[in-house]
Amino acid sequence: MKLYAREKVFSFKGNFDIFNEYEEPVYHLEGELDLLGRRKLHLIQDGRELAFIKERGAAWTTTINVFVGDKNTLTIRKKAWAFRPTYLIDGEDWIVKGDFMHYNYEIRDASNRVVARIAKKLISFSDKFEIDIIDPNANIVHIISVVMTIHTDIQKTRAAGASVSV
Repeated sequence: MKLYAREKVFSFKGNFDIFNEYEEPVYHLEGELDLLGRRKLHLIQDGRELAFIKERGAAWTTTINVFVGDKNTLTIRKKAWAFRPTYLIDGEDWIVKGDFMHYNYEIRDASNRVVARIAKKLISFSDKFEIDIIDPNANIVHIISVVMTIHTDIQKTRAAGASVSV
């Protein structure tokens, strides 16, 4: 199953529409910022919130919690001090590795099987990427939450790098 995430043009809060292979909108991601600049994301389908994604404050690493209803179903942590960025997913026992800055990475399970592949569309006015879900039994809400968390982290890293002056 393939999904396509496309950021809304001129979206400062990280609003995305997620389409199926027939270009039909399936999910919507609504972003917001709190007073400390941490992102909060709402994954919505047919006007109903499926997941709430909330960044926790930590100076040395990224930690994000995903809530489905009132239950914290995933904790996504960027491995601190890793040579190559690696994300650990508690709640699904997944690991995410690859070239994050260019949006070419994979979500793998504990048996090292590919759950999903993510690839950025290079020629696009706004951020657009393909989410190829390989495992038919995988939780789609969790996969989208992981992808959007990584996107948020990449954007934050790029913004921090751009604001550093020499």
